[in-house]
Amino acid sequence: MDEAVISLTRALTGASDDAEAILVTPPAYLDLLPIAAYACEATGRVRWFNRRAAELWGRAPRIGDDAERFCGSYKLYGLDGKLIRREETPMAQVLRTGNPVSGTETAVERPDGTRIVTMVHIDPLKDNAGNVIGAINCFHDVTHAKQEDRELRERERQFRDLLQALPAALYTTDAAGRITFYNEAAVELSGRRPNLGSDEWCVTWRLYWPDGTPLPHDECPMAISLKEDRTVRGKEAIAERPDGTRVPFLPYPTPLHDASGALIGAVNMLVDISQRKEAETQQHLLFAELNHRIKNNMQMLQSLLNAARRETSNADARAALSDAVQRVGAMAAVQKVLYQTNNASRYRAKEFIGAVCSSARQGFGKDITIECAADDGELSNDTAVPLALIVNELVTNAAKHGVNGRGQGSIKVCLKGDADTFVLQVEDDGPGFELVETRRRSSGLGLVMGLVRQIGGSFKVERVPGARCTVEFRDADS
Repeated sequence: MDEAVISLTRALTGASDDAEAILVTPPAYLDLLPIAAYACEATGRVRWFNRRAAELWGRAPRIGDDAERFCGSYKLYGLDGKLIRREETPMAQVLRTGNPVSGTETAVERPDGTRIVTMVHIDPLKDNAGNVIGAINCFHDVTHAKQEDRELRERERQFRDLLQALPAALYTTDAAGRITFYNEAAVELSGRRPNLGSDEWCVTWRLYWPDGTPLPHDECPMAISLKEDRTVRGKEAIAERPDGTRVPFLPYPTPLHDASGALIGAVNMLVDISQRKEAETQQHLLFAELNHRIKNNMQMLQSLLNAARRETSNADARAALSDAVQRVGAMAAVQKVLYQTNNASRYRAKEFIGAVCSSARQGFGKDITIECAADDGELSNDTAVPLALIVNELVTNAAKHGVNGRGQGSIKVCLKGDADTFVLQVEDDGPGFELVETRRRSSGLGLVMGLVRQIGGSFKVERVPGARCTVEFRDADS
């Protein structure tokens, strides 16, 4: 709008040859203009004005009246609220200096006391000798624009107050990564006050990855978010303050776009996870202590069972106690896996199978080999003990009955997962067996089938030509 008004002002002033004519005879289309316009001669007397000027002034000034020089308004004020004397108006300034005035805002008071804010654009009129003989002022009402601007600034102030009140560290950047805003929580987390417009990518002093290796600022999650125009989640980092203290945090950088979709910057929230890390450390210490106590209890129980086995002369009791020692060993092995992991609710299948097979192998002769294989998947802790006992029973059964008469043979144990379904297979190279016939006389197979039902799975036996036992089940958390 302002550029259009400036162009119109220049067009009205025209060439210097027409200056006197313009002062005497205004353009015929003057009243058709959507903006206000008026002309003054060199002394400041108003020579003409259009209808829109009279509407904005709220009055029609008397042409040529010395009392109404320089401006046709009833009263004129600066934006600071101070009254402007007629000799100090923008029109008086142009007539005195011969220099144009563009973009100056004044407050026009009408006879009824109402006020509007106008923006004026004044160009001088000069004769052929370069003398100022008058000037033309084109002005328009910017009251609503000023009000909207005030409201916008107020909303921005309220928004900034809201961001300052947030307990989480938050800052914004432009598209190039330069810091444009930060709240006090960001200062508290980083231990420094960033330099707006010069600091880039992050408000922190130095950055590190969780393993302690340096993280350059231009490779941090915020930099990646801006460079690749995408949100970045799940990246943990460590901020080092100028005093040397370090704070682990989670960043949440999110790109910002204008109405056309163009990238204009990004906002990042830094969540201090120091307390969570401390809680994880305490939890790890608790798990370690619990593991130590359980391991001691399991060892004591195994020692008692072994002592009872050695002391008994009853062959059936000795066999039962041997089975109990094997089962306790399997449970001890899985407990070790559970409490050495950093995850309090899940365990890794590969570590689990390795530990249980290693425990079972201790009860067999050296001529029986066990081959273990497992996927890298994870299972719920709820399946750990039942599954360990199932593996132990099947491997023990294979070692007893699935090898040749000389106590030699190979046993294969495999645990594979597909989505939320897992399949355990224990296979030997012995003669094989029929499940229906064998389960009647095997307490171990009865225990296996009961444990399979406990984890909601299915159990089957095949001849391959040896025995292949298959347990299929869904993870407890599925």
